[in-house]
Amino acid sequence: MAGEDVEVDSVTTRPFVFFDLGGTLVDLRGIVTSMANSLQAVHVRGPVPLALLWATNTTERLPTAIGPNFRPLRAIAADVLAKLLRERGRANVLEESTRLVREAWDGYVHRSALQKDVSVAWLRSLRSNVAGLGIITDGDTEAVAGVLARTKLQGLFDSVTISEEVRSYKPDARMYRAAMAALGSKPVESLFVSDSTLDLQGAIKVGMGAAWIPRPSLGGPAKPPTGSLVLTRIEDIEPIAKRYARSGRFSLR
Repeated sequence: MAGEDVEVDSVTTRPFVFFDLGGTLVDLRGIVTSMANSLQAVHVRGPVPLALLWATNTTERLPTAIGPNFRPLRAIAADVLAKLLRERGRANVLEESTRLVREAWDGYVHRSALQKDVSVAWLRSLRSNVAGLGIITDGDTEAVAGVLARTKLQGLFDSVTISEEVRSYKPDARMYRAAMAALGSKPVESLFVSDSTLDLQGAIKVGMGAAWIPRPSLGGPAKPPTGSLVLTRIEDIEPIAKRYARSGRFSLR
């Protein structure tokens, strides 16, 4: 019993919490609307379903572009769009696709918005209950910086780990390890929060805690991976962090 008392009393470490950006903190559906507007402007039929297909196909391509095969997100997105336009009988699409992707992303960045249950005030409150707050996101550095500035998240996080800088995409282990190295955290004291089940699988694989927040998905319904906490609201992260400081475990209650 004495040994147990010492173990409990020694747990005073606050956890490190890392968030996915697009979909989790920021509403990612706007990129589909932005691309649909760009496609409609050049008279492509069915701009909305095509924009949705483009977004989902781009996301599916990212995990393969790691290490020596790494390519920036916009380059991958342009390739995907070019393929879709060719399938619809459109000619000379390489240059056009690059331009449309640039326009769509620029439009999205300037209109990006936080999810309804996320606020700067809440993140500041959470920051006071954790050892460090980070972002782990797939994206190009310039676009990520634009979204953070637009949504007023810039400066709220102790680290922002971006795929273009790591030259990898989630769920590759390098993304999570780079994020933890930036804050000096260990997997057992690190929690990754995301709406993406695939990204959570990557976090669990490297030993991090994982918390799934359901969001309207571009890819349809999903189930959280085994071993992840299932949040009913994103505000649940704050009591989870406080419990960790007392028990050394990530738990919902």
